[in-house]
Amino acid sequence: MLQLRDYQRAAIDELYKYWAEGGGNGLIVLPTGAGKALVISKIIEELIADYPDIRILNITHSKTLVAQNFKEFIGLSPFAPAGIYSAGLGRRDARAQVLFCGIQSVANKTDQLGDIDLVIVDEAHAISRNADTLYGKFFAGVKARNPDSRVCGLTATDYRTDSGRLTEGEGKLFDDVVYEIGIGELIEQGYLSQISTKSVNSVIDLKGMHTRAGEYVPGDVSNAADKIIVDGVAEDIAKGGNRRAAMFFCVSQENAEKVCREVRRHGKTCELLTSQNPGEHDRIIADFRSGKVWGLVSVNMLTTGANYPFVDMISIYRSTKSAGLIVQIIGRVTRLCEGKADGLVLDHGNNLSRFGPIDLIRPKPPGSGDGTPPQKICPTDKKDANGNFGCDEILLISVMKCTCCGYEFPPNEEEKLTARAADAPVLSTEKPWYPVSQRTFRHHPGKIGADGKQKPDSIKCTYLVGLKSINEWHCCEHDGFPKSKAQRWWLLHGGQRPMPKTVLEWLSRQHELLSTEEVQLDYSRNPKFPDVMAHRVGAANDNTPEAANDNKHTLVQDWEIDDFVPF
Repeated sequence: MLQLRDYQRAAIDELYKYWAEGGGNGLIVLPTGAGKALVISKIIEELIADYPDIRILNITHSKTLVAQNFKEFIGLSPFAPAGIYSAGLGRRDARAQVLFCGIQSVANKTDQLGDIDLVIVDEAHAISRNADTLYGKFFAGVKARNPDSRVCGLTATDYRTDSGRLTEGEGKLFDDVVYEIGIGELIEQGYLSQISTKSVNSVIDLKGMHTRAGEYVPGDVSNAADKIIVDGVAEDIAKGGNRRAAMFFCVSQENAEKVCREVRRHGKTCELLTSQNPGEHDRIIADFRSGKVWGLVSVNMLTTGANYPFVDMISIYRSTKSAGLIVQIIGRVTRLCEGKADGLVLDHGNNLSRFGPIDLIRPKPPGSGDGTPPQKICPTDKKDANGNFGCDEILLISVMKCTCCGYEFPPNEEEKLTARAADAPVLSTEKPWYPVSQRTFRHHPGKIGADGKQKPDSIKCTYLVGLKSINEWHCCEHDGFPKSKAQRWWLLHGGQRPMPKTVLEWLSRQHELLSTEEVQLDYSRNPKFPDVMAHRVGAANDNTPEAANDNKHTLVQDWEIDDFVPF
């Protein structure tokens, strides 16, 4: 039986609880890559099991999403009475009990579809409050036939630039957010990939940029972007040319064509995916998935529903006032994939410096203005009250203690930093990286728990960072999350399948592993013993010079290292 992740189960249970208590139209907010399609499928499976006569319709704005959601549900319930109504997919199963639809195909077909009890909307942020839109007409038709019908929505961004939160204001479709979990939490729990960003010098100049309908005028953005594309792509290749696959986001056809030409000029395979070449989309996507194409350049595409976990780099050549759009774009690199260390974000659009870290983005009331999130820098040239210098970390102005080094800011700190886009942190929890000169493994015997039982043995991995020893434990003999975390580490470092099941097997097979070149450290929980948040992987053991992967070059003694492990 399929085991849901804890947050997926919690989201579904909270929706049921909300309805049991008399709630109306509920909204579930899950980050990109969190498994919204599975949550939708599980809701449908459970409801038709408990209520055999219920009629459920899953609707979205993209034929790709319609197909993905249908495939997910049939994989979970292969004999369920499910159908598709989508002109783009060539199917019109109007009377199926469970129907997966494209809004363009069914907006004026509510009489043909019949009575509907529940509508589940995927990518719910695509719904405008205007009653004259496709969604507006469709929901009015559903309600006219069945006044007791309900709506449930799922989205990664529960807000729109033009109207604020989806659960607030006049004309709202959803009554309450019944469950929400942030991207930062899922990254910390190991369910989403780490995100990193690097400084770029080629950034769109926003001076003199005009605004229309709450968004930068596309022509102005296109003209400004055109001036930086040549240098920008050169930076992209220099900083991310060794990445497995890349996506480039543009605002105009002209920009996209120029980016594509420049990427090819640097020796990379690249294709254009825009509304100008719809007949080639399937072939291009197939080549991208197979690895024949390294880069995809798109205009107003691939921002939602593009499920390519292997993508580990995005480059943004557009500036936007839509916080939701930036969150959706960056979400393209958050899915986990074997061998993927992190997702690299190169922001040439000056977006992150305006919105701040994506896990802290919150919608502003319409008409309240833009306002760059105030930022400050942890100073390296002056001491705090404890006599400690800072570390140059970029922080939000509200942070009074540096999350990296522990520097304590004085009250009413007003030292702000006007950063370039690529200098702004992509996550509020983003921590600095440190080079690793040595890595060693040791057998760590399990301790006696409070219940008197012996806990499983583990691997104690020690990284030498400068002159400091940093410990991390790999729990290949444990169950649950500790075991899956150890397995992800093994695969990230090039270890072969099947993965080690015991400590002794791990130690005997360590020659398979690539070196750990850098680690990302978090000192917020314990200033003395940091947590290892992420890893960057380097050369294999047979390279020259030899990588420090094994124990024959041990430089530190057991007694020099903190020996605490909480399991």
